Amino acid sequence: MKKEEKVILVVGLGRFGQALCRTLAEQGNQVIAVDRSRQVVEEMAEVVDLSVQADATDMEALTKVGAKEADIAVVAIGGHIESSVLATTILKDLGIPHVIARAENAVHARVLARVGANRVVFPEKDMGERLALLMIHPWMSHFAQLPGSHFHVGEIRPLPEMEGLTLAELDFRTRYNAVVLTVNRSGERFIPRADTVIEEGDRILVAGLREDLEKWVKD
Repeated sequence: MKKEEKVILVVGLGRFGQALCRTLAEQGNQVIAVDRSRQVVEEMAEVVDLSVQADATDMEALTKVGAKEADIAVVAIGGHIESSVLATTILKDLGIPHVIARAENAVHARVLARVGANRVVFPEKDMGERLALLMIHPWMSHFAQLPGSHFHVGEIRPLPEMEGLTLAELDFRTRYNAVVLTVNRSGERFIPRADTVIEEGDRILVAGLREDLEKWVKD
């Protein structure tokens, strides 16, 4: 395993857990997948580095699969709130630095937070909100929201009014209430300076609040 790879433990291989494993593996992470069902464990065996049939509420079982080596653990168990809470508690007790847990409702989320989950997610709710926003603001398909904040980051083509001007002349922060992080010019990405001239064909990576971005970012 390369040192830059993260070891990620995913507990619960429903549709959410499986999709998570596939994406994480595609991105080059070392993934350990755990579920009680032999069938889903076998289905994921060729996708992840290690797919194990085990009880996630059993500390010894999680220790045996290498949970202590994980940089991040995701409790993706759906529908079994008690198992979800117990698994989250055990993973925190094992010293995993960052534990993300899936919640079914607000009460479940509060309990997960109290037992130590670093982050609680609502996959269905989050996806529904994301889809609604994309329907209203198609430009957001090019942006990602920074975790734990209201800031969005995305790469776009500059407006015609920006072309031929330096960032200093544009006074980007004041005029658009956003910041330019990088410029992609003919496939070469670089960090711009105040005297960098925005050219036709550039792709600029910008960050800002959604309410500010939606005023000028085009669909």
